[in-house]
Amino acid sequence: MGPGTSTSATARPFFRVLGNAKLKLLAAFLTVSTILLLTLYSGGLSQKISPGAKDEIENVEDYWTWETRTQFRKSQHGNDTDSTETSQNGTCATFPSHLLSRVQITLKTSATENPNRVNTHLASVTRCISNLLVVSDKETELQGHHIYDILADLPPSARNRTPEFEGYDALQREDSNIDGAAGWKLDRYKFLPMVERAKKVNPDAEWYVFLETDTYMVWDNLFRMLEQFDSSVPLYMGSPAPGRDLGDGKRLWFAYGGTGFVLSRAAVDTLVAREIGEYGQFIGQSLSERYMQAVKDDCCGDSVLGFVLYEKGIELSGMWPMFNPHPLDSIPFGDDHHWCQPAISTHKSQLSDMTGLADWEDERDRTNPLLYADLVDYLRLGQLPEQKGWDNGAWGGIIEQPNTLPQHESLEACRQACHDRDWCMSYTYDSVGACVFVKTLRLGGTSKPEVADQFTAGWDNDKIQNWQANHKCEKPMWMKPSITRIF
Repeated sequence: MGPGTSTSATARPFFRVLGNAKLKLLAAFLTVSTILLLTLYSGGLSQKISPGAKDEIENVEDYWTWETRTQFRKSQHGNDTDSTETSQNGTCATFPSHLLSRVQITLKTSATENPNRVNTHLASVTRCISNLLVVSDKETELQGHHIYDILADLPPSARNRTPEFEGYDALQREDSNIDGAAGWKLDRYKFLPMVERAKKVNPDAEWYVFLETDTYMVWDNLFRMLEQFDSSVPLYMGSPAPGRDLGDGKRLWFAYGGTGFVLSRAAVDTLVAREIGEYGQFIGQSLSERYMQAVKDDCCGDSVLGFVLYEKGIELSGMWPMFNPHPLDSIPFGDDHHWCQPAISTHKSQLSDMTGLADWEDERDRTNPLLYADLVDYLRLGQLPEQKGWDNGAWGGIIEQPNTLPQHESLEACRQACHDRDWCMSYTYDSVGACVFVKTLRLGGTSKPEVADQFTAGWDNDKIQNWQANHKCEKPMWMKPSITRIF
């Protein structure tokens, strides 16, 4: 026995005492009794815990592997037509409209917004939402939808004391010189009133979903996810964004409005609750009235909503990357967060992707949830030719130093250098003398017009295809809520 494990002299008398026969019998009895009790307890406990609870205890990963099923019905006509109108009608015939009594969806827009964007959204992403609530800063009709002036719900006294509402008044007069900047200044005032209006429109809904006109929503995945949660629990779900400083080194995190966000019935009930007098009359201010000053003091309505929820004791369930702030063309497919995870939303969607992705989704049988790995097929990554005037290295590109390395000398050298590196999936060459490598499977986008002639981008298609073949998703990774796992 070495010096580090020797028994001290003061400990030895204890062991001599323990040698007493009676004490030995007592120790043996206690040991056996303890083992027996633990065995009986664990056996009884294992019978009482449900299989789902056992899985919950054993699952130490950052995600769930739920077995979900689609709420969409199977098409009765298959894909036997190329007619866009017929295709859209067929799509809505399979859409799970029966869920809309339980899931209230609200689209936020502005009278100053590009009409093409609103029209495209209504004709693609929200085309099947029969009870869609559309809120804006001016009352109107559009594509069969009544557009509600949600700011009219604010008390006139509050509007009159707010400079931003000069633009609102001009919109009501239909002044022709009102631009998007005026609409943006008014945007933050819409969040709290639209929650109140959604509750009034559908008071019995279990879930309230809010999105904007550049939000693409994968309804199948959203409905699958909501089926796994209890709406009687106050829940606030979305992609985390940093908000105000709460002091003591703590920061508020709110759901970024551009990716869409979800509130449970319990959360909305907590938000809109008002004090009532002895005759049943409201004596407390409405949600929008109580926090009017907070909205004036903040830049953004989604930030204020997160703060109000926090004050009510409801913190954000951060569901990134399923709710995704990236545009589709800048998603870094193949990294740790964008492959086997279900995609629920993307932000800043191009109009062509609004319609293209909606139609592409309808061609899937929806047996399985739509994963980020599946979106690679929509983008045709692994099949794309080299393209001039394109930049796929703007997000996450790598420029190896020094700038005298061979790959910076020409497009051909840049292409070959990417091919020679196992981790390089695509490249962008700037003719001023810069070669950019990209590790992830990324589409990229058109170069800025003033430098379009300088840029050429390409993809190592064989490498991308091989990578896909070797990274099949066995199960979807439904990410657990987190505000530390952020983009």
